[in-house]
Amino acid sequence: MTFTESNTVEAYLRDLLCGILVEDSPLNLRDTPAGYGVIGAGIGWTFLPAVAIPREPQDVFSEPLVREALIRLNPEIAAHPDRADEVLYKLRAIVLSVRSDGLIRANEEFTAWLRGERSMPFGKDGEHVT
Repeated sequence: MTFTESNTVEAYLRDLLCGILVEDSPLNLRDTPAGYGVIGAGIGWTFLPAVAIPREPQDVFSEPLVREALIRLNPEIAAHPDRADEVLYKLRAIVLSVRSDGLIRANEEFTAWLRGERSMPFGKDGEHVT
């Protein structure tokens, strides 16, 4: 068996997060969870194969999945789901800013949004909330 990044690093991280996927193992053979030092159930993440993600290969993120996650994770957006489009507009602008600001600056800004370091005026009386 040839070892590649896909069948070592990627598979290991997927198993840590999602649990061990038996159907991906040839001949239904796999290491026991103790072999990785993880519990076989993972930590609750769900694995989606690339073909199941609704996006084009050149897209940076899947807008339908991000929109759904914004609504699910933010009560202020869940109360008014159209607010997710305002956040998506900001995220699209970051992706487009790569040409003028550079990749590092765009990555730093996108990371700030992911970490909740940016806010929008969605609170009571236009109060900014992360």
